[in-house]
Amino acid sequence: MNWIFDNLQIVVLVLLGVGSLVKTVLESKANQKREQEEEYDPGDVFAPDEDYREPAMPSVPPPLTRQVVPHSQRESGYDEAVAIETAKALKHQQDLAERLRQIRDTKATTTGGAAATRARVANKGAAKSAVQVPAGIRARLRDPLEVRRAFVMREILDPPVGLR
Repeated sequence: MNWIFDNLQIVVLVLLGVGSLVKTVLESKANQKREQEEEYDPGDVFAPDEDYREPAMPSVPPPLTRQVVPHSQRESGYDEAVAIETAKALKHQQDLAERLRQIRDTKATTTGGAAATRARVANKGAAKSAVQVPAGIRARLRDPLEVRRAFVMREILDPPVGLR
C-alpha cells in the first residue's frame, strides 16, 4: 500500500493508458457497427454515391383521388358535396395548367433562344460604338456622365471606407 502512495504519479499514468486503450477499442467497435448499418442495400431507393435531386414538376397535374365512403356513413347531399369539391379541384388544376402554359410562352418569347441573345448582344455593342467618347482628360471632365463614371470607378477601385 505504501508503494502506491509513494508512486502515485506512475499509477495515475498507467490508469490513464489503460482507460485510453479501452476507449479506443469501444470506439472502433461502435464505428464497425455503424458502418455495417450504413452499408448499401439493393432495396434502397438511392445508391450512396447518387445525388438526390428533386424530380421535375410534371406538366400534367396529378389525377384526383376520390375517397370512397360506405353508404351507411353517407349523409344526405354527400354526393353533391363530393361533386362540387371535385369540380373545384379540376378547375384549380386547369387554371394552374393555363398559367404554366402562359409562363412558358412568355419565357419563350422574351428569351428567344441563343440566336436572339446573340443578336441582342450584337445590337448593344453596335449602339455603344456609335457613342463618341471624349479623347482628353479635360474633355472627359467637362462631360457630366464621365465625371459620374469617374466617381463610381473611384468608389469601386479604392480601398473600402472602413479601411481608409
